[in-house]
Amino acid sequence: MMTADQILSRMMALCSRREYCRRDIEKKIVALSQEVDAAKIIDRLCKEKFLDENRYSSAFVRDKSGLQGWGEAKIRYALHTKGVEKEAVEAALALLDEDSQVERLQKLLALKAKSVKADDAEQLRTKLLRFALSRGFSYQQAGNALKQLKL
Repeated sequence: MMTADQILSRMMALCSRREYCRRDIEKKIVALSQEVDAAKIIDRLCKEKFLDENRYSSAFVRDKSGLQGWGEAKIRYALHTKGVEKEAVEAALALLDEDSQVERLQKLLALKAKSVKADDAEQLRTKLLRFALSRGFSYQQAGNALKQLKL
């Protein structure tokens, strides 16, 4: 059984290595000990700047858009399911550059077009459009990217 101080020091060590949201830290605290007041530990982590929703949101947006090719809608939904405050989500999404999003989507669709099995051009276009929407891009962004790729 871990004490509150031991859990706090472990959470500080975790948060110093990478960004976490409140809900993730709360789950970790509860997994370690259900008798410790998770809210007090989280408040202390926030007060000492180990935990910051804005910083977490910005890092999440940067990683998911840049490394995994997610669009704005999918990122917004993922952050919402993690319980991140709406203001932090919107501030982080404001950092996304529309032009780089469209460029990234074009690269994704060009790569996906090589592996999609389709009988005709219309079926290929439909499958690529569905793929873009599943990645969290808007219908308009997907349509524009397909037009620019001439698909």
